[in-house]
Amino acid sequence: MTGGRMGRELDVLVFGLSERVESLTEQLGKLSLKSRLVRADSPPARRHHDWAVGIILAECDRDVEDGIKAFQRFAPGERPLLVVGPDNFGSPNQVDAWIREPAPAVQIAARIRALFRLHTMEIIARRRTEVSALYGQKPGLVERQDQPPCVLYVGDASPRFMALQHTLASVGADIVAAFSSYSAFDYLHERPFDAVVLNAAGKRDIAFTISSAMRRNARLYHTPVLLLTDDVDATAAEEAFARGVSDLLPPGTDDDELRERVLTLTDERRRRREAKAILESCRDTRSLDIETGLFHAAFLTAHVEDLLQASARDELSFSMIALQVLLPEGSERPDDVSAEKARRQFAAMLRHLLRTEDAAARFDEDVFLAVLPFTNAVGIDCVAARVAAIAECTAFESDDPLRPFRLSVRAAPVQTRPGETADALIERARRCLIRPTPVIASA
Repeated sequence: MTGGRMGRELDVLVFGLSERVESLTEQLGKLSLKSRLVRADSPPARRHHDWAVGIILAECDRDVEDGIKAFQRFAPGERPLLVVGPDNFGSPNQVDAWIREPAPAVQIAARIRALFRLHTMEIIARRRTEVSALYGQKPGLVERQDQPPCVLYVGDASPRFMALQHTLASVGADIVAAFSSYSAFDYLHERPFDAVVLNAAGKRDIAFTISSAMRRNARLYHTPVLLLTDDVDATAAEEAFARGVSDLLPPGTDDDELRERVLTLTDERRRRREAKAILESCRDTRSLDIETGLFHAAFLTAHVEDLLQASARDELSFSMIALQVLLPEGSERPDDVSAEKARRQFAAMLRHLLRTEDAAARFDEDVFLAVLPFTNAVGIDCVAARVAAIAECTAFESDDPLRPFRLSVRAAPVQTRPGETADALIERARRCLIRPTPVIASA
């Protein structure tokens, strides 16, 4: 992954007066982040919600203030703001995160993606909660997590560990020490942590291995990982972020900064858990099709109508994908009972292949629609290819256990149109499947 393209494409705004601005935008472009330089006098953008994140390259407090004003003038609205600079400029209410210079582009890109994903989940959690209220579900069922943050430290009992323990204890945070990788994974499987700090000084390979292993585990995937490092070069830094590291804490990091950078990531982890819990709370018998585990068609239609209204206010954007499940023909065609069982299995697969903030429903016997917030045509194609690939390699049982069959998936991406209602958009999506389009996966 080092030096290559990483993740979905995003459009970001960059403000700054330093010489590094243009080189940073070029480097971010190689990481699938399309950047737009914004000046104090930049004219307003036509579409505000197209810009995912704002980056401010700051040398002083005034740079942060000017950057925030420039972004609000160019594309007013709610978006995460990341400051990159020599000091922590700006108040917590103004910016979402701060990275100390020098910061490699891969670190900035990883931070941008994490902030934008959290931002998306929180927006959709609010929107979906409002729709759920129409079905009798009470909002605010998810309580905020008020307990102190819990951090796992992995490594030797070094002076830096003592400094970390002291500075986190000063704000009531709980720190658990694991002095070997074996005990670290025992702790990680026993209880949830808000962040993991790895002492990579002199043991970089072990720290990278632990971080990579966490990113391969669905339950641990979103837990922030911070490295206490010795001095690392650009190549090692790129490898660290390619392996899922969230932040690097060099030897010169003082106690106050150490505490703030750890707590910033623990807070984001908690916000993510809360947003996910809210989204999961919207899944109950009043909104779900029990047979498939997906939302029922009426709920998704109401959700789409709400998203369309938010899009008209330039608060968000979303795309839709229509999926048709095709059975094999001729002698390989399964009986009706087996066919329906396979479609329901496909529905369960579809749910787990989508993100928490996405939503899907079954509209016909063989037609499913999925809604993906803040997703462009490239992202839709990736989802379609992933769903089709899973369907292609899955063997479904027929009435003859010795003759399993596979499904094919036809996909049609659908972009919203101004002034269109949810019913019209959904009907257009279903019609798109009737047109001659290539089958993405086949048996």
